[in-house]
Amino acid sequence: MSTYPLVTVLMTVYNGGQYLKSSVQSVLNQTFRDFEFLIVNDCSSDDSVKTIESFNDKRIIIHNNEKNIGQTKS
Repeated sequence: MSTYPLVTVLMTVYNGGQYLKSSVQSVLNQTFRDFEFLIVNDCSSDDSVKTIESFNDKRIIIHNNEKNIGQTKS
C-alpha cells in the first residue's frame, strides 16, 4: 500500500496576500482528503509566506523560489 497521496494540488503565488488565505482555505476544505498541497512562492515581497505558514496542515508543502521567475516557470 502506497503512503503517497493520491492527488497533488499545485498553487503558485506572487504577492497574493489579499486572496491567499481564502484560496488556501478553500482547497483545505475539500471533502476529498488524500492530497498533498504544493504551494510555490515566487519570491513574494508581501506577507504571502507568513499567511501560508499560518496554516498548520501537514498536507501543505511550501517551496520558495530564490528569485521571481514567473508563474509559468514556477
